Amino acid sequence: MAAGRYLQDLRSVRDGTAAMPITITGPKEAILHGGGASEIVGISHDHHVLQGFTLDGHFASGSKASSYRKKLLYAQGTEPRDGVSELRVLDMTLTNALDECVRLRYFARDNEIAGNTITNCGIEDFRLDGDEKNGEGIYIGTAPEQLRDERNPTRDADESNGNHIHDNTIDTDGNECVGIKEGSSDNLIEDNDCTGQRDSDSAGLDTRGNGNIFRRNTVYGNSGAGIRLGGDESGDGIDNDVYENVIRDNEAGGIKFQARPQGRVCGNTMSDNDGGNAVGDYREQFNPTARCPSGRR
Repeated sequence: MAAGRYLQDLRSVRDGTAAMPITITGPKEAILHGGGASEIVGISHDHHVLQGFTLDGHFASGSKASSYRKKLLYAQGTEPRDGVSELRVLDMTLTNALDECVRLRYFARDNEIAGNTITNCGIEDFRLDGDEKNGEGIYIGTAPEQLRDERNPTRDADESNGNHIHDNTIDTDGNECVGIKEGSSDNLIEDNDCTGQRDSDSAGLDTRGNGNIFRRNTVYGNSGAGIRLGGDESGDGIDNDVYENVIRDNEAGGIKFQARPQGRVCGNTMSDNDGGNAVGDYREQFNPTARCPSGRR
């Protein structure tokens, strides 16, 4: 893509391969605003690379909802239990979405989102007159209440696993920088800068899934906690690792423990989090600044 302003939607039409992924690149000045669909970019095939250009959901003048796209990037497979894999979203600018900025939905596996700047998500609920709490920077999986909305090929729990989210700068001015839903595990969230989350009940980084890793992130200046662990049921949001993060200046605590057991929670550098470093129902069972055992990464 050349520099310029594009009022067009972008849709995948076939799979690439590991050796020859389908690649779309452009400079930051190549700005894709969408052409009328609810999401600007829709990916439903494997082995795609998006790199360098800008997705901007504010396509028309004014500040009403009708001036914005709902989502910027939406990746969802169309075959039963077979989601999008090997999507790489690199060094892009993503800004101005009514709902979430990026969504990986329905068995989305082994995708990479890295080096991006993600801002101004959740405009409808957090700036306009919406009455929900949509507005994640990166949303992984499907919430249980959405499993019967017939938007997924099946009603199975969404196992969006093995995704790598790293080295992004995220300031949502909405909800979570990264939110992982029930059923999704083995996702690695590392080396991100996360701020601007505005939901006091949640956190900058949040998992309701099991067995995910949050490490070496810098999480600060959020209305919720820095990191939140736990779902609606007792078996949700457990066995997650949270270590070597910098967590500071969050208004609802450092790490919010709403489920147990957890995995490796240690080695975090924490300061000036209202309510303390550990908050939530199980706060007394964890010391998130304790030294990590040697020999493990």
